[in-house]
Amino acid sequence: MTIVLTSGLMLSSCGDFLDVRPDSQKLESDLFSTPQGFEDAIYGVYGSMQSANLYGKELLWGLTDIMAQDLDQNTESSRALSRYEYTQNDDLTTRFANVWSTAYTSIGYANNILSNLEGKSQESLPLYNLYKGEMLAVRAMLHFDILRLFCSTDESKQGIPYVTSYSQQINPFKKVGEVYDLILADLAEAEKLLQVEENSLTYPRNDENYYKFQNYRQTHCNYYGVLALTARVYWMRGNMAKAAEYATKVIESKKFPLSEPSEVKDVYAGRLSPKEAIWGLYSNTYSGTCQTYLYEYASYRSYDPYFDGSGATHLLPYDQVYKLDVDATTQDFRLNWFKIGTGFARCHKLVDVYELSDQLAPSDWSSRVSGITLLHVSELYLIAAEALLNTDYDKAVAYFNAETSSRGLAPLLSNVTLTEDMIYNEYHKEMFGEGQMWYNMKRLNRDIISNQETRTIPASEDIYVLPIPQDELNYRN
Repeated sequence: MTIVLTSGLMLSSCGDFLDVRPDSQKLESDLFSTPQGFEDAIYGVYGSMQSANLYGKELLWGLTDIMAQDLDQNTESSRALSRYEYTQNDDLTTRFANVWSTAYTSIGYANNILSNLEGKSQESLPLYNLYKGEMLAVRAMLHFDILRLFCSTDESKQGIPYVTSYSQQINPFKKVGEVYDLILADLAEAEKLLQVEENSLTYPRNDENYYKFQNYRQTHCNYYGVLALTARVYWMRGNMAKAAEYATKVIESKKFPLSEPSEVKDVYAGRLSPKEAIWGLYSNTYSGTCQTYLYEYASYRSYDPYFDGSGATHLLPYDQVYKLDVDATTQDFRLNWFKIGTGFARCHKLVDVYELSDQLAPSDWSSRVSGITLLHVSELYLIAAEALLNTDYDKAVAYFNAETSSRGLAPLLSNVTLTEDMIYNEYHKEMFGEGQMWYNMKRLNRDIISNQETRTIPASEDIYVLPIPQDELNYRN
């Protein structure tokens, strides 16, 4: 089995990017004979991750925000998903299978690069550390998200296969705890390899390096991307001391400043923020996906936030989310992510509305990279706030206030005590539409406030664990 990826030059106002597409004429032996070949293959891995089956839709908001009861889609598969009827709809079964298979395909591509890096060194590949560190981190992230979807939070239960070679061998299922250990081992090695760029990653960004691969590092899993992902993994696993340690490293680097309230409307709008984006994927297709599902209205395909404007009554429509714990919601600049019409609402948080509507864009728009934000610094402020709440309360409050103030809200009054529920609610507001709230609910085993069924559904593994695709089980048998 071989990976056949090559590059085509793509012109962009933000610099030279390699828009990688399959090319059957490029042999693997040629591909990995030069630094350029390795870089082409790495860009191909990132290209595979922007698939609609992964971070181009399903793993961003397509599946998880439906399950979190934040977005609704009027299709049979999404309605079954919102009712947690995971085995009742063939289209939904196919969606799960596509996520699983596409993730492991991308993992295979990363493993092929790692295999071909064996025996190489910085003498033949000046950026060897970056190549290897990035692919280890990608492998870790993909396994992490599959684990979070398809497995229990009980570390003694069955996890997933952790694939570290590029072959057709059948990899055994490991326990959840074993998978976490392997994810963290890959991230620890990636951290050591990528530390070489710790000082070269600056704010404002420098995208005029001699090696083009070192430019636009927010489109690669860079050193700080590894730290941020490690914080998220420890947080999900429940190791708050390590989650705080890694989140604080990113925050205190001062290389990812929080946006001003006036900038919040556009901070994730289909382009990577020059401030807050730690790691994202360059994509020339994501705008079209947003146009189809988030921007244009079609009753049979649009993903819309739950809204009571048409006379419906939901338990927690989007506007009520932003009223939690605050008195003056008009101060929250995140409400500009939503567009209200007659009887409907749209969520334009991740949509490049300037491109799609021919509106006048902000002055720095052309210099931003088009794409999908995977990790941003505001999440780390909230992870750190929760992780430090019981050990360093004052610092937890400082991080919480910094994040909420950047969104236009007033800091907590001195007579108000910060609680885990307040951080949970703030995380909901900040991560709305990004697919992460579902994992936070699962981590805490929260009962589900169902907008779809207008009832509270008790938490259970039947809901929080998606079924392993039957094709995977049939293949093993």
